[in-house]
Amino acid sequence: MPNRAGYSLTELMITVAIVGILAAIAVPAWRESQLRAKRAEVPPNVEGIRVAELAYYAAMDSYVAETSWYPNDLTGSTADMKPREWPSPELAGGFTSLGWTPYNSVRGAYSIPDGDEDTFEVQGLSNVDGDGDYALYWCTESLPGDWDAGDFKVF
Repeated sequence: MPNRAGYSLTELMITVAIVGILAAIAVPAWRESQLRAKRAEVPPNVEGIRVAELAYYAAMDSYVAETSWYPNDLTGSTADMKPREWPSPELAGGFTSLGWTPYNSVRGAYSIPDGDEDTFEVQGLSNVDGDGDYALYWCTESLPGDWDAGDFKVF
C-alpha cells in the first residue's frame, strides 16, 4: 500500500468552506464594532456639555442657548462624519461661553437647541457610516437616570 502524503481535494474544499463561513460572520461583526467605537465619543461629550451648562448656570444664573450645530451644519452634503477639527473659539458660538471644547477632533456634531434662562437640552449627532441615518444622543439639565419616589441615586 502506497504512503499517502498531503490532503485530498475534498478535505481542502471543506476547509476553505469553513474559513469562508467564519469570515462571512466575522467581517460584519468587526465592522459594526468599529462603528460603535467611533460613535462612543458622542455620549461623553454630550454629558460634558451638560456639566459645563450646569457650571455656567451656577456662576451666571442662566443657561447658554445655542442653536447651531458645531463643528458644522448637518444639512446638505455632510453625509459621513469623519474626524473634524473643532472650530476656533470665535467660531464656536455658545460653546466658547461655556468654556467647553472637545479633547481632540470629533466625529459628531453638537448643539444646545431651544435653550432659555431656565432650561436647556444638549444634543449630539453621529453618522459614522455615512448612510444618512443619524444616531441622536441628548440630555437635559436633569440628572441622568430613572427617578422613582424613594429611589435616590448619587452620581
